[in-house]
Amino acid sequence: MAALEGFSREQSEKVRLLEARLETLEQDNSALKEKSSKLQEKVKAAAKEKKCILFLLLSPSSSFLLFSCFPFFDRA
Repeated sequence: MAALEGFSREQSEKVRLLEARLETLEQDNSALKEKSSKLQEKVKAAAKEKKCILFLLLSPSSSFLLFSCFPFFDRA
């Protein structure tokens, strides 16, 4: 019976640690989404100023943002 109680306590501790880690990851995810949104806004504003074709590659899961701005010319 004591072995079962020890096992149960060990499992409860593992669950508590996993829940704490999950909470931290959720906070990190929220912060990364907010940062990503702000970067996208900056990119859009820069594209309007530069009058270019914008290529945007965003991966929220890895917080990776890549963009390129290629100028275009009016054919008037």
